[in-house]
Amino acid sequence: MAGPEMEQVQAVFTAMRQGRVVLRREAVCSVGEPRQVLYEECLARVQGEALSPAQFIPLLERFSMVCTFDRYVMGQAVALLRGEPDVRLGVNVSALSMLPEVMWEVRFRQLEQMPEVASRLVVEVTESARMDVTLGGRFVRRLRQAGCRVAVDDFGVGYGVETAVSIRTPDIIKIDASLLVAARRGGAAQKRLAGMVRIAGSLARQVVVEGVEDQRDVELARQAGAQWAQGRLFTPEGGV
Repeated sequence: MAGPEMEQVQAVFTAMRQGRVVLRREAVCSVGEPRQVLYEECLARVQGEALSPAQFIPLLERFSMVCTFDRYVMGQAVALLRGEPDVRLGVNVSALSMLPEVMWEVRFRQLEQMPEVASRLVVEVTESARMDVTLGGRFVRRLRQAGCRVAVDDFGVGYGVETAVSIRTPDIIKIDASLLVAARRGGAAQKRLAGMVRIAGSLARQVVVEGVEDQRDVELARQAGAQWAQGRLFTPEGGV
């Protein structure tokens, strides 16, 4: 591991030990009624370090350390759900974190023993790596047995479509923000967004368009056929 990369990874794990990994929440809202919230995605941030998830998550994946981080973040989300019985939260889990069940057994059993918490947790599978169909299938089954919902993140780029098909009927599919950005130019890009929403809708009951920044974006998501949207428009500065 190169020096600067090692320092970034060590900074993340030091922050975990010191309780400086915090969860910023970003709401997934109805395109027709923004006050109607499907759930709030928890986005991990490292306090006291100039590190963004876009920087450190790929490093953790590359060096097979992302599972430890994902288990930690899920544990934080579970603690929040226990303390806030009226909220629903989502957490990201890398496809590379879907390891043999023994790695997750403590977390799975915790969720199985708290069905009122599990029913309010959405686990978002990220698209940055290819999911092992066998291990991923077992992981998803255990989550669903506990009562959690499963979402596929960043659909339309990377391995998002492949992951959604492999999971078989995910509960939620989230369309990557890049498709919305392109759709702002109109024409074929708007048709591509609508096409992705249709494909997603054939695989999942609920479809979310990510990256919404203003009311025009909401209208683009609605015209494309999505029921839900997520982005800075619905999130206070800095998040919760």
